[in-house]
Amino acid sequence: MSMTVTELPHKEQALFRSALLYEASQYKKGLKVSEQILKKFPDHGETLSVKGMFLAHLERKEEGYELMERGLKINPQSSISWHVYGLVCRSDKKYVQAIKCYEEALKADSENMHILREVASLYVQMRQYSKAVECREKLTAMNPFFPSFWLGLATAHHMNGRYDLAIKVISAHELGNNQPPLDKYMISELSLYKNWLIELNGDYQQALEHLKEIRPQIVDITGWKEKKARLLLKADRKEAAATAFQDLLERNSENDDYITGYMECNGLDMKCDEDQDAVLEVIGTLQQQFPSSNRLRFLPLMYSTGDNFVVAAESLAKYALRKGIPSLFSSVRVLYADKAKGAALGTLIESCATQIRDTKRFSDSTDDEPASVLLWCNYYLAQHYDYYGDHERALTLIEEAIRSSPKTIEPYMIKARILKHAGDFRGARDTMDYARQQDVGDRYLTTKFIKYMLRVDEVDEAEKTYLLFVNEDAPHKIQEIVNMQATWYMNERGHAYRRMGDIGRALKHYHQAISVFDTYQDDQYDFHQYSVRKVTLRSYIDILEWEATVYENPAYQTAARAAAECYLELADRKASCNTFVPIEIEKDDKPLTRNGSAQQGQQNLAAGVGETKVYDVEKDPNGTKFVESDNLAEALKLAEHLESVAASNPDTHVLAFEVHLRMQKYFLVLKAINALKAIDATHPALPSMVVRLSQALDTDESFAAALKVPLRAQLAKSFGAVDITTGTAESIDSVLAAAKSMLAMGNGDQAATLLVQTPEAKYAEGRTLLKLLEAKRLLAKSGADESTQAAFGATAKTVFPLATCF
Repeated sequence: MSMTVTELPHKEQALFRSALLYEASQYKKGLKVSEQILKKFPDHGETLSVKGMFLAHLERKEEGYELMERGLKINPQSSISWHVYGLVCRSDKKYVQAIKCYEEALKADSENMHILREVASLYVQMRQYSKAVECREKLTAMNPFFPSFWLGLATAHHMNGRYDLAIKVISAHELGNNQPPLDKYMISELSLYKNWLIELNGDYQQALEHLKEIRPQIVDITGWKEKKARLLLKADRKEAAATAFQDLLERNSENDDYITGYMECNGLDMKCDEDQDAVLEVIGTLQQQFPSSNRLRFLPLMYSTGDNFVVAAESLAKYALRKGIPSLFSSVRVLYADKAKGAALGTLIESCATQIRDTKRFSDSTDDEPASVLLWCNYYLAQHYDYYGDHERALTLIEEAIRSSPKTIEPYMIKARILKHAGDFRGARDTMDYARQQDVGDRYLTTKFIKYMLRVDEVDEAEKTYLLFVNEDAPHKIQEIVNMQATWYMNERGHAYRRMGDIGRALKHYHQAISVFDTYQDDQYDFHQYSVRKVTLRSYIDILEWEATVYENPAYQTAARAAAECYLELADRKASCNTFVPIEIEKDDKPLTRNGSAQQGQQNLAAGVGETKVYDVEKDPNGTKFVESDNLAEALKLAEHLESVAASNPDTHVLAFEVHLRMQKYFLVLKAINALKAIDATHPALPSMVVRLSQALDTDESFAAALKVPLRAQLAKSFGAVDITTGTAESIDSVLAAAKSMLAMGNGDQAATLLVQTPEAKYAEGRTLLKLLEAKRLLAKSGADESTQAAFGATAKTVFPLATCF
């Protein structure tokens, strides 16, 4: 049997305890001490485990894990061995494994406070709230006067849905005689948190009484007033609540929550059509009280119609045009969902522009307006016509705006956007560059310019420009770019490399974007103890609730789907013996400057210039590890995660279908089809998905015949007889879906026949520039000859005459 720490000789005991310096990150020193002990006692399990931990932290993970497992095999009852194993697993984000290790450690040392605190945080990290409660209760029993323990127990009860128990914990401990003193900010936060718990528990009257009691302790006065207004409304004391919301509106009349709350106090629901007239009347009253409120000036447009809408829109438009507010169109764009309102706004601004051109004043004014009013009329109308796809008219108007004020930057930005929508990506890039040159210190302009460069695949130049955001003295500029966590840049760069055919680098950048959200998820671990210690409990609960939705972010879903599609493309190429070979980076000898490229940074790193640490971003500049991975397995990981976090998105199930079909998991293929049908029974991809599954069942002889029967029966019951071309006569989306499936089944000629028709007038309703570009890409993939592709491009040019991308 292995010796324990206490069984080591006294000298070695002292050495072992000195080796436990991992909290101070003295890994090399600890490694030397552990090796010194192992020279005399090579089979001492706990020392082997500790040495393994040090090796793991010194980037020798494989060797470290091997030693820790060996140490546990020698002494499986050692609390120290399990504890250090758990520490390494936690550091490597293996939270489930870390919890198992800590639970084993507690079997041998159930009163170890350090282990209990760490495993309690892990339980919350993994949303195992009932276990977190048990652990926090044990910690609180061990030291009931330590605030972090009972506050942690209260938050655990909160997240477990037991608000009553959370209130009892705080009430029992907040006035304890032996409590360490809290500062006034902590007392304020704790008081508001307890009041929130009372509110969540449904006792609004008690919450109001408590809120009155704690008023002298509160530092966050606005937060206190908001709670008072909300509680009065919930307690059905609407008159008092209206006064409270009125007080809040005097502080901030732009706040939507205050306005909505005030409406509810008057018995009005802003989403109910029957209340619209009354809502407008109340808004009018508020406008008189708060005439400078832009939000109150806009709201009548949301709820009025017909002539009343025109009157309200005219008031807002003239105010914005006189003030020269560039964001007028952005503010009212939401109204364009109503075609009548969109048309009315266009007619109104056209009328304003005509009046200014003819008389230099509005019809209801006796004074001449500033010359800039016509500029902003044209500026608005350019965006209006761009919205409706009349790019030539939009360009004419924005050029007029530019001529009237050549030094104003905003019209150049709109011109670039119009050119982008019209298909002239190069012209859009050049125009945005000109706008940026007018104010090189403007980060927003630089950001937009980088996006426009990436859309014309100028990835190296975009990187050089992006480095303007990096500090001059940054030791490693390329790592700084990654550390900025700009997912828009990572995704756009990935798209650019994908268009260029460099799948390896595309995957590298998509995974960088994905890792940003993984970091968000992992970083919450630090707050499980920090927030409780600092008594920022309301913000802490908000963080936990936000983290539950972090992967719903469109930037994550875009990156994950694109990466999975790249993996599928790699798998298809391997299956057809056309394996993708990573593209090597070109070499040059330029020194690294502020505008230096990633490749230049790698060269200087190799030469010993600057920082000596090799970051992950440089270890694989070509994305080779992604290309050489098990492509289908990696695609499956992404698809399964998307199914868990984005199940309501139809694209998730289309992706899952593609992955499972290639892996011949036909029941999961059917599951993806049914999930898509449940979301959208008319989805254009459904017919082709059914046909492809049927074909796979017919041709795959390795799949058991007995299992094919229920699959075919389910398909026949749910879909009947389906043709892959269903819907292609009316919908361009159906054409694209059918063409993709035809290409997957090897029917390139049939796909080309469909795709060349996409620019035709019969598809005018759903025909967009991006869909025609997708048709162009698929047409090239189908093997269509040059004349067919040229004919497609010529027809597409008739739809987008300004486009240079066909």
